[in-house]
Amino acid sequence: MLALFSLFAIAFSSCTGEDDSPSQGGSVKFKLDGTQKEHVICIVVETEVQPNEYILTLTSSNTEETGVFRYEIPPGVTGNVTPEFMAYQLTNKVMVANEGEYQTNVSVNSNGHLKGTFSGTFRSNLANDDEFITITDGEFDVHY
Repeated sequence: MLALFSLFAIAFSSCTGEDDSPSQGGSVKFKLDGTQKEHVICIVVETEVQPNEYILTLTSSNTEETGVFRYEIPPGVTGNVTPEFMAYQLTNKVMVANEGEYQTNVSVNSNGHLKGTFSGTFRSNLANDDEFITITDGEFDVHY
């Protein structure tokens, strides 16, 4: 279980921006291979990755299962955008958004509010693993 969250814990422990404390609220909803999921544990962290260059990291989960969703985007960016990183972590592997096979649309990205939609195909990050998952009808609406 510890290994499950180690990848995502790095984002929280390496924050160096003006706001180093994670904030939470809202939800992330989606269908994972046709099964409806809802994450109500949502954390957004703003990190200064280089001088005057920031990234928002949305991480979500729920208390009933081990799946963790992660979405990274610069503050203020809206529209049909390519996120810096988008993934869904399963118990034993990270499924990364497959380049060219996902869509995101951010409608709000300001004043502590991140809202948008997403869908696509995610592939395993493990070598010699051809496993894919499909996420559809994804939406996030988080106040932080």
